Amino acid sequence: MKKTLLLVSGLLLGMSAYASDLSQLTLAVSTEGPDTYADGQPLQVGETYLLVYVAKSATFQGVFTDGSLVDPVNNKIALKGFAVAGSKCGYTAIQYPADLYPADGSWVIVALDTRTAEGAVGGLVAGLGVSAKTAAASGNSTSLNSLNVASKNNGVPVLETALQSTALANIPVPQITAVVPRMSSGKVDVSFKNIKDNALYQVESTTDLRSGNWTPAAVSALGQAPATRVQATRGTLAVGKGGAAELPVAVEVPQNDKVRYFRVKPYGAAN
Repeated sequence: MKKTLLLVSGLLLGMSAYASDLSQLTLAVSTEGPDTYADGQPLQVGETYLLVYVAKSATFQGVFTDGSLVDPVNNKIALKGFAVAGSKCGYTAIQYPADLYPADGSWVIVALDTRTAEGAVGGLVAGLGVSAKTAAASGNSTSLNSLNVASKNNGVPVLETALQSTALANIPVPQITAVVPRMSSGKVDVSFKNIKDNALYQVESTTDLRSGNWTPAAVSALGQAPATRVQATRGTLAVGKGGAAELPVAVEVPQNDKVRYFRVKPYGAAN
């Protein structure tokens, strides 16, 4: 008679090993929720989660804006899950050979922010939330270390997509072509070229070039500017698509501004 060992963590990450065949393990993942985006909105139904295996002595290095792993050598996507009602990862399971993910590694659960300018999921990755690592289980293990994520909602463990994704290495540096104030609205139209399809761009501004203090420029509503997506903590994110040679982005500025400078960079790129 087969005996199944069910191993469950604080975020319901579990493995079961079949005594008659320890070469195969079953891995299941879910979260308690409600998980949130960085702007506090609950994750939408259909939003993507990743269960990532992290090799021994390695750390999770994040994802690029296209959803691929920054370090595919030491980080492996074991499965993808999706948000269900309650803004949580729905129960998802796979079976895999025991030697595929060695027991001396660890696991993280990653929630993605893939909202488009229209507010739907399925676009490029702007943000991610990552659980603490939990130890991998051996074939005879009876428990996993708890996944210790930030606690909200009276102690319920949740994920928040407050980390930035990473810009792809092959994205050219954009060049601003025009900065046109809208005198009556408190907005400025910033246009730039040298763009790449399926890349995210961030507009930043400062009033003092010597300070080096650049902050994300923002608009007031999701999708207000052409070809953009907006989040409270990230300002305006423009999406290169359709072979456009130039992107216009409408950003807000304080009406009492006398001087303001702008720059555009691939989203997730170092300063």
